[in-house]
Amino acid sequence: MSRLVNLYPRAWRARYGDELEELATARPLGLGGAVDLMLGALDAHRHPELVDPALPATPFSEPVSRQRYEDLRVARRLGFGAVAGIVPLIIAPILGLNGPIMVDGDGAYRDGAAAIPFLVAAMVLLAGGLAGQLIRLGAGHHIARAGAITALICGPLWAIGPWILPLGVLTLIGLAVFSLMGWWARLLSAPVATAILGALLVCVGVLGVGILQHVDRLRGAEYFALAMIALSPILLAVGGTLYRLPDVHDGQATAIDSVGGGSSA
Repeated sequence: MSRLVNLYPRAWRARYGDELEELATARPLGLGGAVDLMLGALDAHRHPELVDPALPATPFSEPVSRQRYEDLRVARRLGFGAVAGIVPLIIAPILGLNGPIMVDGDGAYRDGAAAIPFLVAAMVLLAGGLAGQLIRLGAGHHIARAGAITALICGPLWAIGPWILPLGVLTLIGLAVFSLMGWWARLLSAPVATAILGALLVCVGVLGVGILQHVDRLRGAEYFALAMIALSPILLAVGGTLYRLPDVHDGQATAIDSVGGGSSA
């Protein structure tokens, strides 16, 4: 029992630890109670303001300096670009699936060269959105930053050579790490992180089915096209979460909650 209580932040233990110890001695916790304690510890670390109201509810809820505000405006513009990247991400598979059929020593395949520039454009715009997220993160949050940087670098390279599987794996892993640790850092809400992880699972599932079925290159192009389209929610999530701007200390700007609202960007 004491080991589970030790999972909680120190301030939480100082305020509620004795009360919980007394509750646990009254009746056995059981497996369900132990799981509840661990989930509660996770939530306590994510919401320290529940114990100390002096702490901000989120890292981005307090007014910021003018320089920080200007930096976040840059991140917001990068967010617009990431959302716009959905367009080339959808165009690329369409072009790839309608490319001319070529034949070589390994059989028939579709020439998807026309799709590559659009796929690269989509991944570059996604990389820009991730750069905006790095600006929003600021200092610290090293694991979330590492995930974003990995995807930021590997994504465009993977788009140039979609057949280079390790680059694709690193891109997807980087996005998964960023979404999980971004949620932990309260940079991303649970629905946004879930949307990113869900899109990644669909992408990996589609590619995995194609690989396990040993599909030929013609059908393989279809699986790859579906996997790329499945990534669309990620661009929306990465870009859309950059739209909000905080207040500034001097009161010259107000919170912008949606596109076109509040002060000019």
